[in-house]
Amino acid sequence: MNSFTAKVAKFEIIRQLKKPAFWAATLLLPLLIGGIYFISFISTKDVDTNPTLDENTTVAITDDAGVFGPEAPFVINGDKEYGIEMVKNGEVDLYFYIPKDFVENKKAEFYHISEGLDIFNYDGNILKSLLMQDAATRVDELDILALTGGFEIVDNKITKDGEDSNALGKAIIPFAIGILFFMFIALCGNRFLLTVVEEKENRISEMILTSVSPRHLIVGKIIAMLVLGLIQILALAIPVLILVFLNRDNQLMAPIIAMIEIDPLAITLSVILFVVSSVFYAGTCTFVGSLVSTAKDASSFIGPAIIMMVFPLYFIQMFMMSDPSVVVQIMTYFPFTAPIALMLRSGFGTISTVEYLIGILVVAVSSVVMTRLAVVSFQKNAINFGMALPKWLKKERKKR
Repeated sequence: MNSFTAKVAKFEIIRQLKKPAFWAATLLLPLLIGGIYFISFISTKDVDTNPTLDENTTVAITDDAGVFGPEAPFVINGDKEYGIEMVKNGEVDLYFYIPKDFVENKKAEFYHISEGLDIFNYDGNILKSLLMQDAATRVDELDILALTGGFEIVDNKITKDGEDSNALGKAIIPFAIGILFFMFIALCGNRFLLTVVEEKENRISEMILTSVSPRHLIVGKIIAMLVLGLIQILALAIPVLILVFLNRDNQLMAPIIAMIEIDPLAITLSVILFVVSSVFYAGTCTFVGSLVSTAKDASSFIGPAIIMMVFPLYFIQMFMMSDPSVVVQIMTYFPFTAPIALMLRSGFGTISTVEYLIGILVVAVSSVVMTRLAVVSFQKNAINFGMALPKWLKKERKKR
């Protein structure tokens, strides 16, 4: 890296890091996520959302259908009215009534004293638990497993060649890197535009160019913005990884973590694609910023570029097919759609390593070309405070 480029990058990084607005934008979402998780953890720490019977809870059941066995401890001889009076008098906490037509109607009644909303109070599912426990005393272990489904099914996916296939596990990391690229676009796009336009609006670009060449200036700014974007992405990704680690034993999280397959080649290619795609997007934003005179105009012109980048998402079903169509092939190698298209095909496993490398090369070359265009455009329009117009439009204006 040239010393002038390094100085520009260092200056831009330090200048942005000193701004409170940068840290506010960077830390706001992580703090919000952490705050929501902390409040959720504290509020549910002492709440039992699936209450069960304890030794202090008294239960009475009128079993007119004869569902329970003869030795069930909760069954009483009294009728429904008698059981309700027991609840009202405080003799029992919970009362269940099982009518004679229970098998046909599949309905039972539950009575208990309720004060207020009592969202997490005892509910009628306790009867289901009692029935299952009572039925378990009359059948063997195999019948219990068959009836309750209390067993685990190990899902073994194989290919046509008999090899282990873990398509979803292989897709998690590529898709995660694709999400990081979306975060990069959302967090850094506006900054890439403003970093060039602000200096043109403040009329200091011509003074800067007396000390630094346009190439060193633009490349240094792009490097600085990439570093700052990485800082913001890490500020979001690290808290999420910490939450995943803390909840690694969660019933929903544990199977997903166990499913993840670490493929060094796929991860390396995905990281390279992320880097070159970020440089291409940075170069595109900087190029647009060099053409216009105000940030408002820049935001209008960068919109089509962003739409083209996310365009493959509208055809996501086509990217799932093992035999890619012509449209998918075009989007895979067209510079503006290639980043997302390659990430989708990598995640769905519908692209070969050779095709992936060719796509990465296309994006890498396009990023160099776009950066070069940004340098040339900035050099020509640094002191031009109107949008750079095509020659044919300038001739038309002169005629008028």
